[in-house]
Amino acid sequence: MSIKLLVVTAQTPWGKVEGFIIGEMFEMMGQGVELLVIPRNPPGQVFHKNAQRLVGNAIWLPLINSRMIINFFKNLFSGIALWRILWDIVANSRNIRILIKNLAVLPKGAFVAEILKKKKIGHIHAHWGSTTSTMAYVISKLAQVSWSLTLHRWDIKEDNILKEKVKTAKFVRCISRSGKKELLDIIGDGYEGKIAVIHMGVKVPTSISAIKNRERANSRLILVTPANLLEVKGHKYLIDACSILLGKGVRNFQCVFYGEGPQRAILEKQIREQSLTEHVIMRGTLLSQEKLMEKYEKAEVNAVILPSIVTSQGEREGIPVSAMEAMAYGVPVVSTNTGGIPELLGDRAGIIVNQKSSIELAEAISRLIENEGLRLRLGQSGHERVRKEFDVKDTTRELLRLISDGEVSMCRDS
Repeated sequence: MSIKLLVVTAQTPWGKVEGFIIGEMFEMMGQGVELLVIPRNPPGQVFHKNAQRLVGNAIWLPLINSRMIINFFKNLFSGIALWRILWDIVANSRNIRILIKNLAVLPKGAFVAEILKKKKIGHIHAHWGSTTSTMAYVISKLAQVSWSLTLHRWDIKEDNILKEKVKTAKFVRCISRSGKKELLDIIGDGYEGKIAVIHMGVKVPTSISAIKNRERANSRLILVTPANLLEVKGHKYLIDACSILLGKGVRNFQCVFYGEGPQRAILEKQIREQSLTEHVIMRGTLLSQEKLMEKYEKAEVNAVILPSIVTSQGEREGIPVSAMEAMAYGVPVVSTNTGGIPELLGDRAGIIVNQKSSIELAEAISRLIENEGLRLRLGQSGHERVRKEFDVKDTTRELLRLISDGEVSMCRDS
């Protein structure tokens, strides 16, 4: 596919977040896209080693600088286009917090629009429905280039001028059917024809011989939770489940948390109080994507546990890419019946338990510990599910087809 495409991200290829979209951008280039990446507010360093290969296709710009401010006022005084955008943002931002966030990216959006006019970009695609897509919305209007966006999970609930964005976008991609339903509940059914369900995809190994090796690799089961320490990730329920297992005399396991976040002190206290320091290990860092995949490939992980919940504020998961990545390597996954997770783990591709149920989590983990055959079956069925429905080659092809022709109805999950 011959197209010049701008992808607007939050930080990628710099920073720790969004490691899950790196593979999709590589696949875009592999399928013939001339790619340009401009993040909203990138940090100074690359975290994911494989993201270093994207730096040559990216432009590092701060969120705001003097050149952007000068360009912004120049645009304000030279025509009415920016005034119209400003009015649309003010009129459609549903509260002052969202308005301030949107105004903060307006100068950068106007500045990037000037860059695009020189680079002859054919389309703009933004990840996230928050200020990254506000920036893409501004760039699109000023540069007069079509645009689209991918919605994930929390960014739908935030509802940052989503109806206006859907109205002006060529199409909108939701990564799960549950996400599409939530979006339509917010904006109404009138725009359903513009919304496609295209999963995030992962690279699927051609061989999963590590499944059997995994059974010989460890005398005790190594359970991993690769998730930042946020309330929605439900770590505390998994800690309680580990305590239940120890209370029943089950000791041949170790649960390892890879992630950072505001819940750390609370979780560390819970682990100490329940005397779990030998069985629940907090590594205190988010493992880079390539290092985590290396652990899966070397059969150093027996299962991935994602005890996700719906918070009191209504925050929930989409379809966790961390679960897809594990399944691609034949690692069994246990997670909850929240958000888009059942779309991934349904039909026995994994184990699904009720959210916030430490008892059910403990029972699921106990079954994995006791039943080698179950681990093998889940590893194989999970791999097949990802291979058939979440292969990044296929999901990227569908996304690029929409960018090219915009026919949402042809997408398999729409």
